[in-house]
Amino acid sequence: MTNTWPLARGTVPEREAFAFATTILFTMFAGDAVPNMLTWYGAAVVWALEATWGITIVVRAKPTVARTPRALWLFLAWCLVSVAWSHWRAATLASMAAQLLCVLVAFAIASTLTWRRILDAVSAALRWVLGLSLLFEAVVAVVVRHPIAPIWTHYGDRKIPDAFYFSRAELFTGGRIQGFPGNANLLAMVALLAAIAVAVQFAEGRMGRNRAIGWLVVAAAVFVLTRSSTVIVAAAVVAVAFALAVLVRRVPTERRTPRYLLIAAVAVVVVVVGVLARGAIAGLLGKSSDFTGRSDIWSAVLGMIDQHPVVGWGWIGYWWPSIHQLADLAPRKGVTYLQAHDAFLDVWMQTGLIGLILFGIYVLTTLNRSWSCATRIGYGADQLPRPFDPVSLFPLLVVVALLVQSLAESRLLYQGNWVLFALIAIKTRIVLVGEEPVSIGDGPRTPHGKREFRWAARS
Repeated sequence: MTNTWPLARGTVPEREAFAFATTILFTMFAGDAVPNMLTWYGAAVVWALEATWGITIVVRAKPTVARTPRALWLFLAWCLVSVAWSHWRAATLASMAAQLLCVLVAFAIASTLTWRRILDAVSAALRWVLGLSLLFEAVVAVVVRHPIAPIWTHYGDRKIPDAFYFSRAELFTGGRIQGFPGNANLLAMVALLAAIAVAVQFAEGRMGRNRAIGWLVVAAAVFVLTRSSTVIVAAAVVAVAFALAVLVRRVPTERRTPRYLLIAAVAVVVVVVGVLARGAIAGLLGKSSDFTGRSDIWSAVLGMIDQHPVVGWGWIGYWWPSIHQLADLAPRKGVTYLQAHDAFLDVWMQTGLIGLILFGIYVLTTLNRSWSCATRIGYGADQLPRPFDPVSLFPLLVVVALLVQSLAESRLLYQGNWVLFALIAIKTRIVLVGEEPVSIGDGPRTPHGKREFRWAARS
């Protein structure tokens, strides 16, 4: 069985392409689990093997880059150019190599799988992360019964910050679990993305009712056990984006302008109220007025930006602890934070205003294409509107979730978030949902009458 993707001139077995996508997404979203269990050397071997696998897929598939997003390549080109004035030149080169390999991996997936198989791969990978995270936390809480650090560390008897632990053994104590990613906020985002994927699979008829309900319960349980305020906000915005997309899609394209104006007006009001009432909102979410120290980190990063506002300090992505300008930038309660906790501030600090503009174009064009996927009315050969495909909502909901998180975390610039966002950016540029032919690798679906998507009207 081979994939039938029209822009891939070669062929790659669909089963291999799906296995590759699932493996990549699992290891990327498992986060610190890979180095925490295999050491950084072992993790480097795993990542190198995955990159090699991705290269072989691209070589065999021979996809064209003609319709891939230019905004992504322009941003990456500027990051690479920043090596000329980078204050950490070796780190810039190494980070660019990792960044480009991640994009190549995303390109390999986008070029060899249909939207539905991408949905299946994302769902499978994230469900594995959730399931193994709960199992891991249960073993630590029941068998080990004390916090555990990464296996490659040795702190002796000295007291260390909670953030240094791989797991704090808090599954049954009321604390926040960290799971495989080693961070409660990141695990909560995995739960949200998994819930989105499972819900769309169920609406598509690609997952049975009982199985879908079971995984949604697991995702909800992880969501509650992590108690991430950032992801709570992300989930609320995703729900709003879903409602707006369904609302707009009910209206013919030529009559949508009034609704877009209304949405824009409401969005401005919400943003203004959010800024003015940010202290009260933080209190409702159980956070301090400085958003758990983030305001101090943002102030420190803005100080760095003031020194090189136009071209930045040089690209690095995830901050290297060996670079003293970054490692000493925002320590808090004994923990050295290695990110700006805002992807856009991070980009501005590293690549300057020029890089921020290019990154903003990349983000906005991806969001725009994802919105088009969700609201576009497709027509068949008979010139009649085609039935609504639930999978068309998937890119939008994922992009919205990742962008909301990027306002409080810099994960959009590396690891799973970078790969998934790049995957959607490339796939939506190559082909919108509904424009590609159904692949023979899409697999079976339940009968149409049992999987009708009842939340959206048929045009």
